[in-house]
This record gives sequence, structure tokens and C-alpha cells, in this order.
Amino acid sequence: MKRCAAVLVGLACALGAAHATEPAPGFTPPGRTIAKPYTNDKCLNNCHALPGLGATGSHGVLRNLYVDPQGYLLSTHGQKGIECVDCHADADPNFHPRTGYAQVDCRACHAEVPPEGVFPPDALQRLDAKGIKRPPKEALKGEGWAKTKHAKAWEEGNPAAPSCAHCHTAHYQRHSRDPASTVHRRELAATCGMCHVDQVRSYDVGGVLARFRLGAHGKGDLSSRYSVRECLSCHQGEGAHGEETVTGQSCPSCHRVPTEPGDRTVSSLHIRPQAADQPVAWALRWGYTALFWGGVAVAGVAVLFLGFSTLYRRSDG
Repeated sequence: MKRCAAVLVGLACALGAAHATEPAPGFTPPGRTIAKPYTNDKCLNNCHALPGLGATGSHGVLRNLYVDPQGYLLSTHGQKGIECVDCHADADPNFHPRTGYAQVDCRACHAEVPPEGVFPPDALQRLDAKGIKRPPKEALKGEGWAKTKHAKAWEEGNPAAPSCAHCHTAHYQRHSRDPASTVHRRELAATCGMCHVDQVRSYDVGGVLARFRLGAHGKGDLSSRYSVRECLSCHQGEGAHGEETVTGQSCPSCHRVPTEPGDRTVSSLHIRPQAADQPVAWALRWGYTALFWGGVAVAGVAVLFLGFSTLYRRSDG
């Protein structure tokens, strides 16, 4: 009896030990063991350069995990030689969680003083060890960003709030002067429009005329170019990293939210001719639409009338 009990205990211990070495639920190991060091080539060639690679995250949302190798190579990080594991410091491809690793905080490198608790905590030391130059002072935007509405909403846990990667992308960052950058001036409408759809959508001809009429630019200060597609013309520091000016335009000197009692500056103004909460813009949009297409119709009728009149006079003579 004692011998049987001992055998059962031994089997239980063996099973427990075997179970302890198995991946926890939700972890998907690769088909073969990947040896250190975990280089970019290993991360990409084995998994993340495979088109269509994705996984369901902890919130049940399918995440795209594909990374274009050429796109990363041409990014500012890729050009410097920064590797995947420099940011994803806890990545182990042999024990891969489907729910993702710790969220990378760009302030680990892009802040004058990285705040406590950012991940990875030793990012700058990793760069130093590899001989990679730290970000220049102009790229240390963490403290300024922390004062913006985006950052405050993100810190409050608002699921719709953007972090750095939402605007700059996670793996294809480029300088804002690069036309291929997602934060280049001509790309801002597409980037900001991922969240602020109503503010950047295209309008019909009546909407264009209404925006021009209400914007007043082109009649006032010709040096201030007004375009609904260049978001940072008005949302300079507010939409970026807290700077007083990004584009050098003077829009925010008049169009800003009053901060003190008696502040006579005009409050922030979005001209949205399709929005029901802006009846004046809505009415102007339809009025201009009617006038424009009415004018086109009258001109068309006039051309037809003159054409037929000319033909009639020729045939009569």
C-alpha cells in the first residue's frame, strides 16, 4: 500500500514538473528554437516579415503584427541601427505571448529626463553600449508632449487617446521634413483624420467656399495660409509636443481658447460645413452650393441659347 502511494506521489510530481515547463495558456512558441542574439533578421525572417501576420490581443482586437523590413530599414531608427530588442527588451521568440509584451514608451529615449516606470528602463544605456548616438535635443519632446491634451487623455486611460506611435507609427518613423513621413505637413490630414474624421473630411464645392468665406484668409493676412488639411497651422503645440509654434504661422495668435478672464482672443474655431452644431456654416454651405451649381446651369443654358441663336441666324441668312 505504501509502495503504491509512493508511486502515485512520484507520478504526480513528474506530471507537475512537466506541466511547469509547458508554455502558459496564450503563449505560442515558434516551430523551431531561435538562438540568441535576437537580431532584426531573426525577428523578421521567422515571423514579423510574413504578410498577414496578426494576433488577437487582450481586448479581443486583431492586431497587425507585420513589419515591412525595407520600411523599417529606411526609418530613422533603422538608419541608426536600432534593433527590435532595443525597444522590445523583454521579447523572447521562444516563449511568445499572444497578448503582447510590455508597452514601449518612447519617452525612454525621447525625454530629457525619462520618467520613472517607462519601458524599457535601460533604453539609453542599450544605445550607449552599441555606440548609437542618443536622440538630439530637438527630438527630446517627452516633457512637452506630457502637457498636451493627447497625453493627458492617454494617461487617464482613454482608449481613444493616441500615443507616439499613433502619429509617428511604431516602426516607420521619419523626420517631419521627409515627404514620406506620416507627420509631414501634407500628410497631416490623413494622420490626424484617423481620429478627427469630421474635421478633415473633404467637402463639396459649397463647403470649400463656406470655409474660405468664414476663414477670412485671403482677404486679411495673406502670409497666413489657411487650409483645413494642414492641422498644425492652428493646432501648433496642442497637436504636437507643446511647442509654442511649429509652422511659424500666426493662426494661434487669434484662434485659441481663452485661458484667462477677459481674454479677447477668438476661441478655437473649426469650420465644419456639414456639422449640425454649426448652423451658420451649414447654411452657407448649402447657399454656396446652390449659387455655384445655379450659376453653372445658367451659364450652360446661356451657351446653348447663344449657340442655337447663332445657328438660326446663319440658316435664316
